[in-house]
Amino acid sequence: MKLAKNKNQHTHRAMNQILNKQICASLSKDLRKKYSRRSIRIMTDDTVKVMRGEYKGLTGKVTKISTETSGVAIEGNKKEKLKGEKIDVYIHSTNMIITSLNTDDKWRLKILEKMPKSKIKSMKENAKKKSEVKSADKKKNEVKPADKKKNEVKPADKKKNEVKPADKKKNEVKSADKKKNDNKKSEKK
Repeated sequence: MKLAKNKNQHTHRAMNQILNKQICASLSKDLRKKYSRRSIRIMTDDTVKVMRGEYKGLTGKVTKISTETSGVAIEGNKKEKLKGEKIDVYIHSTNMIITSLNTDDKWRLKILEKMPKSKIKSMKENAKKKSEVKSADKKKNEVKPADKKKNEVKPADKKKNEVKPADKKKNEVKSADKKKNDNKKSEKK
């Protein structure tokens, strides 16, 4: 498939389920800390602040949502037509931040309280790392007693390093024989 065709399927020709999910806005810093998520779908009666565009700085409640254009109409923001009619101005949902949420919907509260997948994934990774560290520490502790045993000199090893009295006598005899041979050689000369 061509890139343009993919883009059209994801945005313009998408099903209502997908279009609904696309009408999201990022949360304010306070709400991010509270709910531990970055963005959520906009609903009516949410308080919103516009961050970009012609209406930057405008705050108000959401009155209408357009799934076709991913636009949101804010209370009190109207445009006058040539004939004198006043119509709602739709602002794209990505240009705003949600400052307070409408918590009347029980389903929405459940979604907000549920932990995001990324957080669950990071918690699992942290748990794996901790278990790996603990197992490595246990292995080190097990290896240390074995190292101590290696470093300790066994009584048999001590005997090997020590010279036996019989070996001493042999060494003395050999050294005496060498001296005699050296004396004989020197006498012949």
